[in-house]
Amino acid sequence: MKPNIEYVKQEMERRKWTGSQLAMKMGISRMEVSRLLRGKRVGGKKCIGGLIKTFPDAELKDLFFLD
Repeated sequence: MKPNIEYVKQEMERRKWTGSQLAMKMGISRMEVSRLLRGKRVGGKKCIGGLIKTFPDAELKDLFFLD
């Protein structure tokens, strides 16, 4: 599963969250979120779990590209 970065960015903008706020909600470092949002990192279990926890109402097909 690869995170849908555009969807995450849209949700951040809608909620007026910074990268730091997203990192806090996901339970990962700010640097990890920065890499994720720039496409430098796909994200492992912690990142995937953090996105699901942060956006519980989002459908998996919106939050991730399912391989």
